[in-house]
Amino acid sequence: MTNFMDLVLKRMNIHNVWQFIIIIIVFAITGSLALVVTMQFMEYINISSQNSSPFLFWPVRVVFLFIIYQILLLLTSIPFGQFKYFWQFEKKILGRFGIKL
Repeated sequence: MTNFMDLVLKRMNIHNVWQFIIIIIVFAITGSLALVVTMQFMEYINISSQNSSPFLFWPVRVVFLFIIYQILLLLTSIPFGQFKYFWQFEKKILGRFGIKL
């Protein structure tokens, strides 16, 4: 009988616990970095919650955050040696949005 962690690793196509830890670190760094980069980009194009309608600001921010996150996820995975894993992950996620690579 396999334990829960073995099932999680198999489901995520991860080979060992150390790879799992690295992948979690990449996700954490990318999420934080994507928020910072998106905020800076929104400031650069002069869209903020103070000078824009919330009906414009939030959808634009979410779209930019999604795009920036996808790019940063691949870039962040390179120094951690996990590009292959995250490239497969990206193809799967983008495929769900109808974008085939």
